[in-house]
Amino acid sequence: MREPGVAHNRSGRITVSSQNQNIRSIDDMRLPFLALILGLAGLIPFLTLGGWIFLAGLFSPLPHLTVILLAYGACILSFLGAVHWGLAMERPDIITVQGTADRDRQRLLLGVCPALWAWLSLCVGLLGGLRAGYLLEVTGFISTFAVERVAWKHGALPPGYMPLRGVLTAGAVISLLMAALAPLQNYTL
Repeated sequence: MREPGVAHNRSGRITVSSQNQNIRSIDDMRLPFLALILGLAGLIPFLTLGGWIFLAGLFSPLPHLTVILLAYGACILSFLGAVHWGLAMERPDIITVQGTADRDRQRLLLGVCPALWAWLSLCVGLLGGLRAGYLLEVTGFISTFAVERVAWKHGALPPGYMPLRGVLTAGAVISLLMAALAPLQNYTL
C-alpha cells in the first residue's frame, strides 16, 4: 500500500509531493551530515545540564549549573533567529534601495524575535526566578518551532530542516522542563 504524497519512480527512488505540489526526492530533503552531527551535539549541554540539575539537585543545590543552563538556552534560542537572518541575507538584493520582499521581511522579523525573547527569559530568570526563566525559554522554543513549521510548509525553509528542528526542540524543551521541575532551594546567585 502506498502513502499519499509519496511516489515511486522507475529507478525505485522515492519522491515526496509537498503542499505546493513540487516533487522532491528523499535525497533533496536531507541536510548535510555535518549539520545533523553539530545539531545533535548542541543537545549535549541541554541533556547533561537538565538531567544533572534534576537528578543531582534532589540531593544538593546546584546554583551555578542552573544559571549555566538558563544562559545556554538563551544562546541557542538567539541562534534560532540567526538562521532566519542568514536566509534573508544570502540574497544579494536584500540591501537595496527598493527594499525587501515580504518573505525576507518576515525572515528578518523572525530573526529578531527569538533573541529578544531569550534576553527577556534570561533577565526574568536571573532577577525574578529560575523557573520562570526556564518556562519562558520553553515558550520561546515552542513558539519559534510553530512559526518555523508554518514557514516550512510554505517552502520558506529547506526541506530537511524541520525534522531535525523537531528533535532538537524536543530535547531542549524536555531538558528545560526537567530543570524547572527540579527542587530549587532558596539560594542567592
